[in-house]
Amino acid sequence: MLRIEQLDKTIAGHPPRALFRALDLQVAAGECVAIIGESGVGKSTLLNCMAGLETMDSGSIRVGDTELAGLDDDALSHLRRDHFGFVFQAFHVLPHLSLRHNVAVPLWLQGRGGAEADRLAARMLERVGLGPRADDWPQHLSGGELQRVAIARALVHRPSVVLADEPTGNLDPARAADVLDLLLSSVREAGAAGVLVTHSRAAAQRADRVLELKDMRLSPAMAYSA
Repeated sequence: MLRIEQLDKTIAGHPPRALFRALDLQVAAGECVAIIGESGVGKSTLLNCMAGLETMDSGSIRVGDTELAGLDDDALSHLRRDHFGFVFQAFHVLPHLSLRHNVAVPLWLQGRGGAEADRLAARMLERVGLGPRADDWPQHLSGGELQRVAIARALVHRPSVVLADEPTGNLDPARAADVLDLLLSSVREAGAAGVLVTHSRAAAQRADRVLELKDMRLSPAMAYSA
């Protein structure tokens, strides 16, 4: 579902700094991979490269049969709209929209509005345990509940790839465990390829595989095996 081969990336500076050299990664449908590593090694940059938000110097990134290299901005935007779901530490739930409409945003971007979008959004809110609160407002929710809304929004359009950047970083340990279990189980049930960047050992241990970004490449992090 997601394949990265021989990825090279250098960032500007004095002198420039290489983040990745010949980096490889494969994530199958229904698989969740956690990526760990020290601050500054490029974990978030790697997610951005996967989504076509940052360019690579060389190498190949494929989502299904689509190669990102060579796609123009419009094609990349359409790829992200149709095939990616994003979950972030800061939730990014829109305060002026109800929970139902927050979840419906990816469907609206695809041109799927009205009753269909409302029905699919309500169904996803049911799956994350917030069905009765579909017409509530974000300011009435806890941090853990807001992250559940973000997960529902990330999955409502059935993306091929789900990228999560420190999705439990703002949550207490009990809520973090619940939210992470929900995220990983939802990705697996949807048959998406999930990539989780985290500093949390507990979060990493719940993934199917744990890889460490170190010395510009990814390698198995055996100490984090469940």
